[in-house]
Amino acid sequence: MEARCRLCGSVDELQESHVLPKFVFKWLKDTSGTGYLRLGREPNKRVQDGYKRPWLCSNCEGLLNQWETLFANAVFHPINASSSARVRYGPWLLKFCISVSWRVLSTAKEDGGLNHFSDTQRDAADRALKAWSDFLFDKLPHPGVFEQHLLPLDAIQSYEGGDLPANINRYLLRTVDMDTVCNDRTAFVFSKVGRFVIVGFIDLREPRTWSGTKVHVREGVIEPRSYSLPAKFAEYLIGQARRFAEIHKKISPRQREKIDENMERNLEQLADSESFAAMDHDVRLFGTAAFDIHRADDEC
Repeated sequence: MEARCRLCGSVDELQESHVLPKFVFKWLKDTSGTGYLRLGREPNKRVQDGYKRPWLCSNCEGLLNQWETLFANAVFHPINASSSARVRYGPWLLKFCISVSWRVLSTAKEDGGLNHFSDTQRDAADRALKAWSDFLFDKLPHPGVFEQHLLPLDAIQSYEGGDLPANINRYLLRTVDMDTVCNDRTAFVFSKVGRFVIVGFIDLREPRTWSGTKVHVREGVIEPRSYSLPAKFAEYLIGQARRFAEIHKKISPRQREKIDENMERNLEQLADSESFAAMDHDVRLFGTAAFDIHRADDEC
């Protein structure tokens, strides 16, 4: 059945489009200890893929896939292989980030996920969606105030003070997450694909508090560097890690048995997996407390 494409507006046969890129879910399965996924909304159900929406025509789906492939091959996989990698990017990176932020914000709007926004912020969200779609089709030279910021994450090796959840490294390195965030000073779209965070700003009143993360229109470099971020954003990441720990508690005893059985059958795969490496980072930080939030199936 033909319908109107949510991105370009053409009437065509719509595709089942991933809200977050398909390659991320493939990577999660390929590098996990079990080869399974569990979505946060249904933690007792194993799945093979991420959320999809029948939104895009084949032309728009191909356009987004082009930018996703560039990001996966030039940024995602090289930096996952070595966090010290230095990667140059071209105009495609901003296109990729905006395509992700557009999809996540569109999902939130469709699902009633902007009720916590003020009226002013909801109006800004509509303007952001329009500016982002116009930029993707080269109708605008840049996204203006609706900036995109990219933050590569790495494992926490040590810390002093504070109260970190015992799954913090598993959250930083392995999870897929999306959210719309606001307070009286800012509003943004939060998209997390493995160790990369994309922040699509809807309302950014203090841009100087974000240093080293902005994605430029034409070109730039992603490399190990010092990033300056608002303290509240770090608190937000910690809060999201806690939320994922709470999701784990909802896994039923029967599903926990399945996880344990699968681990025992695939001990060699588990030992060589990136999910085990992330767990090991948490064990080094928190000792046996890390096992209280044990997660063998990757969650997203």
